[in-house]
Amino acid sequence: MNAHLETFQKVAYFCGALAHGAESNIGQGTHSICFLAGKRLAQEALGDSETTSDPVQALKIVAKALASRGIIWEGEEFLGERAALIEQDGAAKKMRIIFRTCMVRSTLFIYAREQRQSLCHMAHGIFAGAMEKVMPGSSVKLEVIQAGPEACIKEMIWEEKQ
Repeated sequence: MNAHLETFQKVAYFCGALAHGAESNIGQGTHSICFLAGKRLAQEALGDSETTSDPVQALKIVAKALASRGIIWEGEEFLGERAALIEQDGAAKKMRIIFRTCMVRSTLFIYAREQRQSLCHMAHGIFAGAMEKVMPGSSVKLEVIQAGPEACIKEMIWEEKQ
């Protein structure tokens, strides 16, 4: 077995066990804690990155910035059954994103834990924090539309801060 893959699997198993333990002892509060931790991590990691108001361009900037720090987590816009890529819902805008590469999903499969738990919330925080850094003045969150073994479809919802 490749030494890097074996190391990843051990770290992934440890992360899965850590998340499972936190979920068992803290409960649903773990989701908020992990989201905020991920958000802060991303905002610090992105430092002085390029900014834009275009969410499609922001996805590319975020993927490149995270990759430069060793985090391979690529998302791309996903039209699906919608007529338009970006929908307006009151003050909020919505855009679907498909994530084919996700270290959290890989970790959860190694540890045999279900998706949509605390590690997913940490990943959502990382994504939201990174997008807020790249799209200044925006408040961003992710909602899971579909979680699966090959890809996840999520909806990015953002509003301009007043």
